[in-house]
Amino acid sequence: MLTGRQTLGTIEQSLADLRREEADLGKRIERATRSLTDLQERQSEAYRDLARFRLDTDAAGTLNTRLDSAAREARRLLDKRSDDYKVLTDQLRECESERNQLQKKRLDLDTARDAAENQMDELMEAVDGRLENDSSYLAQREAAETALATAEAAASKARTSEEDRQQKGKAYEADPLFLYLWQRGFGTPDYGFRGLVRSLDTWVARLIRFQDARANYAMLTGIPERMAKHAERCEELARQEQAKLAEFSRNAMTDAAGTDLVGTIETLSEEIDQIDAKLDGLDRRIETLSGALTEFSSGEDADFQKAEEHLSVSLQADDLNDLWRAALDTPSPEDEKIIQRIEDFRDRVEQVAREIRQDRELQRDISRRRAELADVIKRFRSKGYGSWDSTFSDDKLTTVLLGELIKGAITGADYWARAERAHKRRKPRGRKVAFPNGTGLPKSMGGFGGFGGSGRGKDGFGGGGFKSGGSFGGGGFKTGDQF
Repeated sequence: MLTGRQTLGTIEQSLADLRREEADLGKRIERATRSLTDLQERQSEAYRDLARFRLDTDAAGTLNTRLDSAAREARRLLDKRSDDYKVLTDQLRECESERNQLQKKRLDLDTARDAAENQMDELMEAVDGRLENDSSYLAQREAAETALATAEAAASKARTSEEDRQQKGKAYEADPLFLYLWQRGFGTPDYGFRGLVRSLDTWVARLIRFQDARANYAMLTGIPERMAKHAERCEELARQEQAKLAEFSRNAMTDAAGTDLVGTIETLSEEIDQIDAKLDGLDRRIETLSGALTEFSSGEDADFQKAEEHLSVSLQADDLNDLWRAALDTPSPEDEKIIQRIEDFRDRVEQVAREIRQDRELQRDISRRRAELADVIKRFRSKGYGSWDSTFSDDKLTTVLLGELIKGAITGADYWARAERAHKRRKPRGRKVAFPNGTGLPKSMGGFGGFGGSGRGKDGFGGGGFKSGGSFGGGGFKTGDQF
């Protein structure tokens, strides 16, 4: 059985290893790319030597000028490119250094939170024993349950009232004349028209018997509004009673532990959440910088392509080909040496270019696998699978399956589907007396806070909460998972 944090930690370590591998490969490609350009420059020098040997002074000078110009322009572009590459590399190094520091801090906080959560789990039985005979606690629990039942009933009535309004209001809302007068506020102090408009509106009102219909529709729409407000008041009262109950539970745990364990866990969790947000931003920044460096190391940036074009056009010009053919037709010891140099450079250029193509293909594959792994981590975090109560029944998630994901044998979606099937939530110990429905427990242990603003807010009250806002047609109050 794996804990969620163990699983997530192993995946994150694998991602860090893959990033290092990708960075090392990028550096290798960059070195090879520069080596390729150097070989092309040296090949250009060999052509100039051949030109000086075979041509008269004026022709050789013209050729040398063109080759020198191309080489200088290529070198200028490559020097600029080198400066840009260094800036990107320095920025990436700073981001990675900051990320490593944050990750280390997060690990320390996670370790401290684990210790506090485990200590709290061990004390559950003792706290249950203390509170199950505490008359004040039992009275507050009953008050909270009563308030909860009242709130649920009020929410149910509000939903029913809203559904009734929607059903019975269709006939009114389908009548354009009625809606016209209703929206103008006819028959109310808000109606402000005079003269002919008022006379015509009065005539229309008599024609459709608007006054009777308006009173009925006002009652029909007014009841759901009053019911909704009443449900909100009941919801707030229930939340207050629940907060009082949570305070009993947390105080009992504090007495048993000698420290506010719940508060400690929640504080640590908030700090971890803040670090996670910073890590997420850094990861996006690192992704952008890595992409730019990948473009550089692949020779896909504009400066490298321009430099390559300058040298390539010069080396492939017709007059250089003529020099090559002339040297072969009238060989001499000097010709043969220069031609051999050119052939050697050509072979080495082809070999380096072939190695770069292979490394670029490998780089694209690593980049794809790294993206798959990063997406899995993002899903883990969004689902809260790294929390204390997360476990995985499939030990292969950190061994065989993770290895296959890293190698690209399976996709991130395949891995995630397997992880979801294996995922379970463990429950804290105890007889479920002290923290009913998770009230007062820290979120990382399956609770929903309970007071002091440390819980999940309105949406998390009572282990599920009211679905407040808008109408009550979306489900109203739900109790959610039971602790």
